[in-house]
Amino acid sequence: MSLGAAPERAAEPVVGLVAGAVQDRSPKGIAAAVHRLIRAGRLGTGDRLPTVRDLAKELGISPATVSEAWQALAAVGAIQARGRAGTFVRTTMEPTRPSRYLGIGGDPLAEGINLSTGTPDPALLPPLRDALERVLARSAVWTTSYLDDPVLPELDAILRAGWPFEPARLTVVDGALDALSRIVDQVVRLGDRVAMENPGFPPLIDLLERSGAEVIPLAMDDSGVVPESLAAALLLEPVAVFLQPRAQNPTGTSMSTSRCAELAALLSTGRALIVEDDHSGDIATGEDVSIGRHLPERTVHIRSYSKSHGPDLRIAAVGGVADVVDPMVSRRMLGPGWTSRLLQAVLVELLTDPAAVAAVTRARSRYAMRSLAVRAGLAGESVVSTTGEGINAWVEVRDERAALIYLAAQGIRVSPGSPFMVAPGGSAHVRVTTGVLDELDPDQLQHVIGALARAAAAEPTLRGV
Repeated sequence: MSLGAAPERAAEPVVGLVAGAVQDRSPKGIAAAVHRLIRAGRLGTGDRLPTVRDLAKELGISPATVSEAWQALAAVGAIQARGRAGTFVRTTMEPTRPSRYLGIGGDPLAEGINLSTGTPDPALLPPLRDALERVLARSAVWTTSYLDDPVLPELDAILRAGWPFEPARLTVVDGALDALSRIVDQVVRLGDRVAMENPGFPPLIDLLERSGAEVIPLAMDDSGVVPESLAAALLLEPVAVFLQPRAQNPTGTSMSTSRCAELAALLSTGRALIVEDDHSGDIATGEDVSIGRHLPERTVHIRSYSKSHGPDLRIAAVGGVADVVDPMVSRRMLGPGWTSRLLQAVLVELLTDPAAVAAVTRARSRYAMRSLAVRAGLAGESVVSTTGEGINAWVEVRDERAALIYLAAQGIRVSPGSPFMVAPGGSAHVRVTTGVLDELDPDQLQHVIGALARAAAAEPTLRGV
């Protein structure tokens, strides 16, 4: 049923209906009450909600409080403001598309140099064939009970030995994004405040916005999150703080040891859960820092093996607070159950086989060389990019759209910067996946650096002409 076709209920009964459902008169409580009414069918698609002023009067609270609740509901697509016509209930049957995630990549089949992927170079991944053959020779890997432990004992021992702090619980899931999704579903509720780096990981922003959270942006510098920015965010009492300690996506920034200690000291005074996404794992050259070394009772650490050992392994480890990891394991029992033990066994082989370990070490070195070559080349062209590591570079441009158009004309695709921004403002950027460039091909490297330099200076074009 369209918004315009739905019958409207009388304003006064709706005011009473909503006011009667509100038990907690905070923005979060009001938003949650309205959301329950929608889910229960007591407010239907196309129903006009009471005005901010009318509901505030009915509840005896400030209009600003109701307005904040309306903003939280709009963020998850539950309601829609239609100007002077009022605010209406939207359908909640179809989930919103992850617009930021879909906005960072181009057509994978398009010709040219694709620097928009954010994925590792397939040529630098350790070969799977020998590891898979050794695993297949041991049939016991998959002749197990559905109720066996979700993590192979051999993998559990390896993970714990290399974890940056002593985790109360540890499990494996189907990649870092799967881990983030499960943590968000478990920890974040409609109207909650959360804090994350700005710029940050677009799929995480999509997840948080879909959950109805208010996302507080955290400013960054070359050492990680700026302490003053975190201190200001903590005054708003977020339920969780999301961080990328190494090779931050998109900037490549790695948190310094001293900065980690500063942030931990600030976080120690609050109650927020700290969620760390170490998405680059073994290909990161930065020190393996973690807030968990200071606050293990409040930290959940995610370590992905996609970029180092292969995206199709779909394995990330999650370790930390029992109150978060235990419910995650229990919930997965009623879904996928466990991450393939066959693939876990392959990862064990890759983490222990000397040849595979050497391959990952070489990859780490070559990614560092590629990153340095691009950043140094851009600096020589007076183009600003963040100092960092990993497989991505965050490049400042005069105008995002003009830069993308120019690069596309040169057969080069990069990611637009806007989907990475939690809050708009500041300079325009693009993200460049340096990890897929071959540093041993100077002609390609110089072509890309030159094109990026010209794109960074490209003037804005008139929209709609």
